[in-house]
Amino acid sequence: MTGETTRPVGTTIGEDGVPVAQTITSPTDDKVRAQCKTLPHTVVPIVFVPGIMGSNLRDKQTKKNIWGLNSVIGMLFQWGFRSSGTRQSKLDPGNAEVDPGGAFPGKSATVPNAAVAKDRGWGTVAKMSYGDFLRWLDNSLNSDFCNSIVQGDDKSPWADFQDKDFSKEWGAEKSFTSLTDAESNQAWNNFYCPVHAVGYNWLQSNGQSGKDLAAKISEIIKTWADYEVGGQKPYKCEQVILVSHSMGGLVSRAATHPSYGACASSVTGIVHGEQPANGAAAAYHHCRSGYGGMTGIVLGRNAEQVTAVFASSPGAMELLPNANYPKSWLKAKDTSGAQPALQLPNSDPYEEIYAKKDPWWRLVDPAFIDPAGTYKKSGTDPWVAYATNLAEVGAFHQGLGTFYHDPTYVHYGASTGKYSAWGDLVWQSSTSISVGQDALLAAMPSDGSNPVTVLGMKFEIVDPQSVGYLQPGDGTVPVCSGEAPNLQGGGSVKQSFRMQGFEHQDAYNNELVRNATLWGIGKLLQQAKVL
Repeated sequence: MTGETTRPVGTTIGEDGVPVAQTITSPTDDKVRAQCKTLPHTVVPIVFVPGIMGSNLRDKQTKKNIWGLNSVIGMLFQWGFRSSGTRQSKLDPGNAEVDPGGAFPGKSATVPNAAVAKDRGWGTVAKMSYGDFLRWLDNSLNSDFCNSIVQGDDKSPWADFQDKDFSKEWGAEKSFTSLTDAESNQAWNNFYCPVHAVGYNWLQSNGQSGKDLAAKISEIIKTWADYEVGGQKPYKCEQVILVSHSMGGLVSRAATHPSYGACASSVTGIVHGEQPANGAAAAYHHCRSGYGGMTGIVLGRNAEQVTAVFASSPGAMELLPNANYPKSWLKAKDTSGAQPALQLPNSDPYEEIYAKKDPWWRLVDPAFIDPAGTYKKSGTDPWVAYATNLAEVGAFHQGLGTFYHDPTYVHYGASTGKYSAWGDLVWQSSTSISVGQDALLAAMPSDGSNPVTVLGMKFEIVDPQSVGYLQPGDGTVPVCSGEAPNLQGGGSVKQSFRMQGFEHQDAYNNELVRNATLWGIGKLLQQAKVL
């Protein structure tokens, strides 16, 4: 009632992450009502989907962790001295599953302990890559509301974005529409947004991971809709919002695609970050060269170590440039400045590059596919196994196509200098190329993977930072793939931000990226239905 005297009731965040109000009975002649503030009844969970290698994995049979990203030291200890054969046998897509037991990254607004974090799926993703972001996102969306419950404060998470134009600061590629005061209040007053995370088996095809994500989305929605306290079900939940990083974008798109997860009706919208939408030439590089520096100790120092996992993992292979990637991205040339002596593909990268077994510029060396003897023991030709995986990859790329859930928001890296990426992959010879394209195409390698000797010439992959070969990016995903959703997604993509100043894996620790993500969530909540 207007003007009625009330007494505030102390409210705290309970051990299950949900607000709890505690009071005592009063005499019947005491007519002062108790007053407590509650969460909105409509729950729209924010579900984070990580990038490749950003999900913790365990062995299906033993339940022992095989890939746990809790700390750099832990990863070095776990993988620093593993042989190619061990890598193949341990990281077998068919024997791996998501491990929910990752380290607790710490408390946040609605996650008071490790038990709630596990229930929210935080343990399925890499603490060292995403732990701080999950805590930041949950605090940003919910801490002011939780403070208002306890202390009487009340400030929308989007208050600082209201009626401001971030088009230049965030590099907007479409007409920028500010978040209005009305939109901020609509999102703040009507929706509770707890933060969840869903890891996936990044070794298997993203098509299957999309189906798995769709099943988890249904489970999350049911958990909130069925939540009961005092015999009542206080919350309504019908949809989630997805926030993806890197390959998680492919998984999220597959989850909402009618041929895979088919859960579009359960997803209000998606915020994609640093997605290799059409693949990345870096995947070819790593197969021929391994990874450099500290990363190489964990992910593979050379072609043999990387191929042992890559050739058996459709998920990893689906990061290769697909048919929508710019043509002629694989080149061979010398330092004379002449036109490349070799340029591929003309149309089909699967048939023209990935399926080639013998030429020196092939993706995979057959000798590196089965170091553990897994295929040999089962009577399977390793190259046939690889070709089967490749066919699955091509089918997924074709099936997903240029599909984007409506509505979608995008951000990606477009830095130069140290964050440049392989857009084209250039094999360069320090001596003049004395043969024509046909001879160079058909030539077999004499030795090496990178550099490789062929017809008496030594070819080496050019560093992307070398003059003349730069393409802006985030160190992994080149602009030609990061900008693809904006160019190919049509009306489903509502905004795309071309940003600078961060490296691929650490993107969600960048302030601009975080703010653009929070802004996107605010925009997507305008599409959510108040239940």
